[in-house]
Amino acid sequence: MNAYLQQLQQFWLDRTDQERRLMAVAGPLLLVAIFYWGLWQPLQQSLELAQKQVVAETKALAQVKQNANRYVSQGGQTQGQAPAVRGSLSQLASRSAKANRLVIERMQPQGDKLQLWLEDAEFDRLMGWLAELNGQGVQINALDLSATDESGLVQIRRLQLTKP
Repeated sequence: MNAYLQQLQQFWLDRTDQERRLMAVAGPLLLVAIFYWGLWQPLQQSLELAQKQVVAETKALAQVKQNANRYVSQGGQTQGQAPAVRGSLSQLASRSAKANRLVIERMQPQGDKLQLWLEDAEFDRLMGWLAELNGQGVQINALDLSATDESGLVQIRRLQLTKP
């Protein structure tokens, strides 16, 4: 360590007065520039981006809650319901999911009930499909879903249907 300091001191003494003044002024300016463009500005940009994402996700969550509340307030019913369609519950769910461009990952019959797991889907499309199923006489017993990282998409963890 001492040898390094001696080399640094010798380097400083080998410089002219003009070079020393230039280094004394330019050194701190260089440190400030490195701090600003290397640390401060990237942190500020990341913070602004994160704040914009929070605002967007908050709006998406409010829309999901509003749509869910609207669906619940309608009692799961839609206007002008179609008559019940014949066929097994699994056939009905498969056919209507495909028509609504939803992908069923797994289907598990449990007596007169049917458990479904779906790929991530648009919330509005999912609500439309559930309303369609309800209009065909299918009851929705359980729905477990959560928001995804992508705005407007939900993860359907479990959906339980019954047909009276």
